[in-house]
Amino acid sequence: MQCISMEDDIRIKNTIVTVGKFDGVHKGHEKLLETMEENANGRQKVVLTFETSPKAFLNHDANKTIVTEMEKQMLCDSRNIDVYLKMPMKKEFLSYTPDEFAGKILKEKIGVTTIVCGPDFRFGTKASGDVEFLRKNQKTYGYSLIVVEKEQYHNRDISSTAIREKILAGEMKEVNEMLGHPYMIIGKVEQGKKLGRTLGLPTANILPDETKLLPPKGVYKTVVNVAGKRYQGITNIGINPTVESEMQVKVETHILDYNADIYNEIVQVEFYDFIRPERTFESVEELKAQIEKDIEACREK
Repeated sequence: MQCISMEDDIRIKNTIVTVGKFDGVHKGHEKLLETMEENANGRQKVVLTFETSPKAFLNHDANKTIVTEMEKQMLCDSRNIDVYLKMPMKKEFLSYTPDEFAGKILKEKIGVTTIVCGPDFRFGTKASGDVEFLRKNQKTYGYSLIVVEKEQYHNRDISSTAIREKILAGEMKEVNEMLGHPYMIIGKVEQGKKLGRTLGLPTANILPDETKLLPPKGVYKTVVNVAGKRYQGITNIGINPTVESEMQVKVETHILDYNADIYNEIVQVEFYDFIRPERTFESVEELKAQIEKDIEACREK
């Protein structure tokens, strides 16, 4: 997959394109990507995606995202996208009228011949462009339009907003069902204080990306991808109040039945179930006893 920026001097020809924030690359997004795949007929499949949502940019709203930029690229790459095109949130792009967006960006820069979008797709200044505009201007700009109905979960449209609500509630099973893939945190294993090792329970510690939306503090059943292999894990999100004085939130994973040194390795931690909230214990011994119970709970789930 080729990753380029809208600020680059690009001229692509004969493409099938979908446009959006794609936060989560959830089942609704996957439906758009699958439709592109089915209708590509040899054309390059292009995802034009915003670095942040236009609404968040205009409102100076630092909303956390379901997937980081790296995770979003990885998910798109795994779905056979040919070109991943980033649009920086700059006022020059946001000020385009629907006609300018269709002409200067979609036609001139990307060479669109088919647009794939959802029924509520909006674009252009003040979100004044919509599906009706795209439908009316197919001949003007020389593209065909495919509108894909939204994917639903329990009779509710799947959306990034709905998934964020479930993440914040720690309902990881429902999160994963709406995503169509596991919620994950990817990062480099940092050198910690080795407190877990003194308990006989070494952990792989990750400092999550500051843009990442995290579930509530607590203990989770996880699966860890290390160098292409998958292992069961138990992960704590939090500050470890029993043994730590720092307030920085960390992601600490004990990989079950695994003893190799993986400092500085990039690992992928997939979340499957919430075990219990984080809490302070009276002693290190009490903490260790609880962790051993948590491990058994993970093995049984």
